[in-house]
Amino acid sequence: MLLYTEKQLEKAYRIDCKARTKTGEAWITLEEFRPLYEDLLEHFMNAYNSDDILAADLPKYLIDSVNELLETTITLDK
Repeated sequence: MLLYTEKQLEKAYRIDCKARTKTGEAWITLEEFRPLYEDLLEHFMNAYNSDDILAADLPKYLIDSVNELLETTITLDK
């Protein structure tokens, strides 16, 4: 189980919305974005913290890494 705050989710969601706007794609709802965000966090958690998967809270550096990835590399297929 991964724990994150709604504030962290909302920040990542705004990044996603900006990327979608730049490419002319329709926004998805926050609830549609939630499982995508959780999957991304899980992948980062596995990559960055493989020896401590069951950590109760996500470290700040992990959230920052996910947001940076979203800001710099998000691409949408048309």
